[in-house]
Amino acid sequence: MKLFLQNLLIFFALSLCAVISFQWVRETDLRRDVQKLTDTVHDKLERIQALEMEVKHDTAEIQRLDALKTQLTQEIKTNKLEIASLVLQTEKATNEIERLTLQVDTYKDALKKANDSIVKQNEDIKRQNEEMAKLVEDRNEVVVKFNKVAADYNDLAKKWNQQQEELMKAATNTPPPPPSKK
Repeated sequence: MKLFLQNLLIFFALSLCAVISFQWVRETDLRRDVQKLTDTVHDKLERIQALEMEVKHDTAEIQRLDALKTQLTQEIKTNKLEIASLVLQTEKATNEIERLTLQVDTYKDALKKANDSIVKQNEDIKRQNEEMAKLVEDRNEVVVKFNKVAADYNDLAKKWNQQQEELMKAATNTPPPPPSKK
């Protein structure tokens, strides 16, 4: 019986060794799986942190771009208002140019009429001078009329020259002189 017990003890010892080595192998596999899972969790946590940082960065960038968009929208509104103002000013300037062009044409016509009138008056003066040579007795009366007509035309020419000077001053955008006190 002693041999049986020894064999039984050896059998149990070997069985126990086999169980221990089986558990040791299994435990090693489980530790390896646990380490893989730990590594996976660690990698995922790092990825989550990286994604959170990207989200924060993207959120800040979105806010910056939104502020930039708002600023540009305001600038567009301001530019549209300025363009509308400039269009109105351009239309006013165009109308003013047209009005001044018509006024210049009117002055040209008036100048032409005045020049024609002066030419005609010069012809009349020549004719009157010829008649004066012929008619000595009417000379004094004709001279008085001629002097009066010449003075009127000189006044007209002086007024015309003053008006032309005022127009020239107005055309150069210089302020008009203050009115003189009479």
